[in-house]
Amino acid sequence: MKLIYWVTSLLSLTLHGAFAAEQSTNNNQHLDDIVVPGMPIDVPSVKLLPEQSSVMSDTSEVLKKMPGANVNRNGSLSGIAQYRGLFGDRVNVANDGHQVLSSCSNAMDAPMSHLPASQVDAVVLYRGISPISQGMETIGGSINVISKKISTQESGLNGDLNLGYNSVNDGVLGGINLAAKSGYHGWQLGVSYEDANSYDFAGGTNYYSGIDRQFYNLAYQYEDENRFFEIASNYNDTGETGTPALPMDITYAKGGVTSFKYNQNLTNNWSLLLDGSFQDTDHLMDNYRYRQQMPAMYRESLTTLSQAAFSVAGQKTMSQSELMLGYDYDATDHTADISNPNNAGFAIKNYDTERQRHSVFAEWQYKLNQAHSLVLGVRATHHKNDAADVSSSVAMMNNDMGNLHRSLRDRFNAADRSLSDTNMDVAFNWKHAVNDRLQMDYGVAVKNRAPSYQELYLWLPLEATAGLADGRQYLGNLELDSETAYQLEWGVNYQQGDFQIQPHLFYHRIEDYIQGVLNTLMPAPAGTLRYANVDAELYGADVTLSYRFSDRWSLTHVSSYVRGQRRDIDDNLYRIAPLNGRTEVSYEYKAWQLSAEMVNVAKQDKVAMTNAEKTTPGYGLLNLAVDYKMSQNQRINARINNVFDKRHYDHTGGYNRNNLNLDVGFNRNDLTAYRLPGEGVGVAVTYYKQW
Repeated sequence: MKLIYWVTSLLSLTLHGAFAAEQSTNNNQHLDDIVVPGMPIDVPSVKLLPEQSSVMSDTSEVLKKMPGANVNRNGSLSGIAQYRGLFGDRVNVANDGHQVLSSCSNAMDAPMSHLPASQVDAVVLYRGISPISQGMETIGGSINVISKKISTQESGLNGDLNLGYNSVNDGVLGGINLAAKSGYHGWQLGVSYEDANSYDFAGGTNYYSGIDRQFYNLAYQYEDENRFFEIASNYNDTGETGTPALPMDITYAKGGVTSFKYNQNLTNNWSLLLDGSFQDTDHLMDNYRYRQQMPAMYRESLTTLSQAAFSVAGQKTMSQSELMLGYDYDATDHTADISNPNNAGFAIKNYDTERQRHSVFAEWQYKLNQAHSLVLGVRATHHKNDAADVSSSVAMMNNDMGNLHRSLRDRFNAADRSLSDTNMDVAFNWKHAVNDRLQMDYGVAVKNRAPSYQELYLWLPLEATAGLADGRQYLGNLELDSETAYQLEWGVNYQQGDFQIQPHLFYHRIEDYIQGVLNTLMPAPAGTLRYANVDAELYGADVTLSYRFSDRWSLTHVSSYVRGQRRDIDDNLYRIAPLNGRTEVSYEYKAWQLSAEMVNVAKQDKVAMTNAEKTTPGYGLLNLAVDYKMSQNQRINARINNVFDKRHYDHTGGYNRNNLNLDVGFNRNDLTAYRLPGEGVGVAVTYYKQW
């Protein structure tokens, strides 16, 4: 992991404040309302504002501080968001309200990695059932990564600077944001630079886990009393970066998102909200630059992503309620071509797919009285998917492998690949303030997800599986149905004085859950899995707690538990985060703050036999931090992570696939033999200045 763990120390300094303000997005941790347009959705959420702590490589690492959330980490910049056991395409990840997608068919450029943390103003997780207005296909929840914005408060110049160093990987990072406002107009420039070597762990070095990335952002903003307009464009330039849990590494990932936003007050009651974005990314990965391969087995895979998205909504404000009516559209193209740089005649067209989604929704928020408020949303989404013919130069060979490629190619090209489906989502959230200290949150929903392009169109047995990283080859399935989840939520918020506790219970029953099962459609190599619809359920609990003992002493805690299992057979779901908790005690005196954080993770032995998943032992870590506020707008932080240099393994961290990673271990006959270890002891120093 790159330059990450030392940032959690800084994040923890603001954690108990974030939890204390956890009830809705319009809490006392300010975000410009105009940046996140629309009604303030009155459902529980968790918001972390990493102002002084934004020096980390992968923004997804902050999820470990959030109840119910975790990270499937395949590489330093390849953290896939997991929420209550669901991950990948099931979790709706947005950047400033615009959905961000992976170009890589194995999610090396995972959505949450797109925006470096030095450019992040807030990460907002809608706790429990995600509101309908947050996007299409929110079966696994919604996460909105909000970038730093131009201040709308007054004219002038402002900005911030982040600098950092981490000894565990000799990582350096710098990030700067500059903004100017004059009257109704504003401009912004953001730049981030990250470079790190392979990280050390207790027992060696996790070979080729370094990073190389630059990020640039430009924005223009106009705002007056009745309207707001913003156009922004960013560019992410990732160079050679390791993904040891996957069969290839990142050679490069280049591209970005250009977006616009327009809000207009039409009358005293009605507002118009327009949103649009275009994402274009090219990604190259290879299996030989930092791994050992015979020249005939050299492989490169070039993937591309192109997505255009547009949203329009009308919002009406009434005395006791808010109503939003909207339409969302996006069109997405994915391609993937496999080659051998030593053989110009070797070529496989793996993917050439397109998807269109049309969606209409209505969301109504009603405050019955001081004690009761409701949010009801309905959404209908129509999906259209298609794929072009595929090809393989291997099919020309007169041997078993040639016969396999030829048979699978011909079967795929002869099939009807034009598919469509229409799904209906319904979500209901009810908040009941029992008294001044106690509040209940109830939720019920039906959410759907259509199959991804990998699940439908993976015609050749490969590991291009959106980052599953289970070491298995998969085949797609053109007969897949959409997933349907029936979701229940119950939460409690109790606060008395400086003490607050917020436990939540949840249950998800999923019909037609999509996962790999043992393939019976021949021809295919032995052990191949094929995507299929099965039945599943997930249930569990998560809790946050904060208590300020005095003006100087405070405590925060977050813990999460989820159980995921099949209902059609006796098996568990794959890569489910184990029971885990974080407890931090902080002491503040004048400009100083000292903190000690204990991380406890239980063993995970509820593993997926279908995926030949291995169990993972539990562990405990101690992290220490000191923060000194040099002035009102300037601070420095030092942190020691994993103080006792304990060797530990995250169950969601994946297995080593790099055959040169000798300190970790590798077995070509068992690709899940060695789990990737977490970072060892490291000293990190960060500096933050704002003006």
